[in-house]
Amino acid sequence: MRITTRSTEIILLAALAISTPFATAQFPIPKIKIPKTPTPVTTPAPTSQSSAVTSGGVTPPGSAVNNQAPSSGPLIPPTSVNMPSIQITLRTQRDYYRNGQRDQETWSWVPKIVYRVNGPITAGGQLLVEFTLPSGKPWVKLNCNTKETKEGYWWETECGANTSEIKDEEATIETGIAGFKIDLKNELEGTNKTLFSGKFKVGKFHVGVVDLPKFKNNFSYYVDYDWNLPIGYIYDYDNMDHRAGYPPSKTEGRLTFVTWFKGTPDLMNFGKHVAYLYYQGKQVADSTGGDKYGAEGCQVEDAPSEDSPYTYCRHYFTVNATVWDKQAEYHPMDFPMYKNPGEYEIKVLENGKLVRTAKFTMGLGGKLIDTGIGTQSGLGTGRIVIPVQVLGDQDGQWDKNAWKTEAFYQHPLTGFTAP
Repeated sequence: MRITTRSTEIILLAALAISTPFATAQFPIPKIKIPKTPTPVTTPAPTSQSSAVTSGGVTPPGSAVNNQAPSSGPLIPPTSVNMPSIQITLRTQRDYYRNGQRDQETWSWVPKIVYRVNGPITAGGQLLVEFTLPSGKPWVKLNCNTKETKEGYWWETECGANTSEIKDEEATIETGIAGFKIDLKNELEGTNKTLFSGKFKVGKFHVGVVDLPKFKNNFSYYVDYDWNLPIGYIYDYDNMDHRAGYPPSKTEGRLTFVTWFKGTPDLMNFGKHVAYLYYQGKQVADSTGGDKYGAEGCQVEDAPSEDSPYTYCRHYFTVNATVWDKQAEYHPMDFPMYKNPGEYEIKVLENGKLVRTAKFTMGLGGKLIDTGIGTQSGLGTGRIVIPVQVLGDQDGQWDKNAWKTEAFYQHPLTGFTAP
């Protein structure tokens, strides 16, 4: 897996009137450009292996009125999987066991999965993941590291990352629609509950010299995440999906937009991106940094073992605009969204080309307006889901209708329509 932080160019454009893996290594510390104005000292919240979540929005200590109010987010069901946190990647192995015999000229694959579970997870709980092959046959079963987690917190785990978890002989060459389910078993309570089940599409591409017989079965395998491209997220106080050990600010909530990109590793890692926010036709903020706040980067990258155009990056953009702010006097270059309700439009430039647009609404009292899509769809994330329009050809070929049936591992969103 590659973890990158890059500079992306977004234009957040507004027109008047209108949260997730993963292993913690998937969340790089962002390269944040801090303004040179005086900054107050704040006391961070205590950290632990599990992180705090909130149902129905987060309220930092203090008054919850006007510019003091963090946005209320989607409701978070207890003992549920944070669906956007589920990331399945495939490890290509440069051999294949056919009828017990090792074939070094045929490549195969095994899965790795990262996901978060919202508490409570009671004492004695054990998370497990079972995979099925595209042919429908039962396949590998993995025990995932599990820790007792109280309600209001989440636990992140992964399975399949180590070669010791899946034998080389179990690797497969099948492609198509594979399945998986996440169970929570508790021997002390005598329970075994399926928290989530879904399906994912496995694709492959040839590596090496095509016309030489020795290399004809050299394929690298990947999960097709085209369904992610038109699905975006916005948030301010990201208490649900922040990186473990790095709690969000308790003094202000800056606007962050998250969207997916597809392309080559070079484009994902080195593409030039910058962000701008417009309100009522006027530019009011951006993510360029310099003498003001600005941050962006790749939160998650799903990539095959070999370089290819099938690399997917979940990219975040934080701009110098505050949804709420308890210490506005320290942030003179931040645009106060809490004073300016209405419709906003987000535009993203990648290497100078327009590639994404999206709309959202800022409400009254320092609150972003929730679309309700996340709650209705049971996503288990505190981020607000918004539709994203994909423009241009920089993502290469992709299935523009995949979101209708394949989103969130064949759990399509309720109330969602791609632009």
